[in-house]
Amino acid sequence: MTTTSENTDIKTVLFFAYGTLRQGERLHSWIEGEIIESVGVAEMPSARLFYSRSHKQFPYLVMTNNPSDKAVGEIYELPLSEQVLEMLQMEVNAGYSIVEAEAEVDGEPVMVLACVLDKSNTYIIGEPIPNNDWCSSERTEWWS
Repeated sequence: MTTTSENTDIKTVLFFAYGTLRQGERLHSWIEGEIIESVGVAEMPSARLFYSRSHKQFPYLVMTNNPSDKAVGEIYELPLSEQVLEMLQMEVNAGYSIVEAEAEVDGEPVMVLACVLDKSNTYIIGEPIPNNDWCSSERTEWWS
């Protein structure tokens, strides 16, 4: 999904960040300087966040086909710059697929790109992340 910004001819994407790329998280710096607009907090229906079976360092987003599962994240408009393309390649190298999916901002649907755990890798998922939100207070209590 690409859009053209109103003020320039830059190709951009709306990206759903749900884990370590979110504001205040340890990999946010990968995209922070690239953000054209922060669209806001969003939910992705039919998606669930899980820890890995072996660690709790970052989440996996898995599509569940259950509309009541709503993963929490943030949507950013990002340019298709070298930095953003490197970030997306990093995610693919980590076993994610880059997919177009529907998220909701204030109940309104928005088409976004998201990094989803490839179906062939679902054997590595562990327990669900509390509140389906990587930044929830229940998840971050043990982190400090």
